[in-house]
Amino acid sequence: MSNPSDILILAPEETELKKVKGDCWRTPGFSGNRQVPGQYTFTNQRILFRGNGLIEKLRLTFAIAYEDISTIRPFNINLFIHTGIQIELKNGSIYKLSVMKRDQVVSLIHEQMRTAG
Repeated sequence: MSNPSDILILAPEETELKKVKGDCWRTPGFSGNRQVPGQYTFTNQRILFRGNGLIEKLRLTFAIAYEDISTIRPFNINLFIHTGIQIELKNGSIYKLSVMKRDQVVSLIHEQMRTAG
């Protein structure tokens, strides 16, 4: 039986570019916004998220291939927190990420989208 975190295992040709702590505020299939702290790994192929938690099977994990991204735009978590990144996939799904140094992460994602497409 596999764990949700199995999708986070890097493929042989995949390279880790950056790892940062952050929060996930929205994923497809969950209504509303909920803050899930965790860690993002940006590779040359995907964005990976592994939420914090003690029970592996209940932990929020996801992977977003750069080639599946339609649009990316910054958003504010609230009036004073300017760390949000909204990612819309070509299939209409929306993810809301939150990381420090948002502009650097957005630039990294844009660069990887150009090379993936």
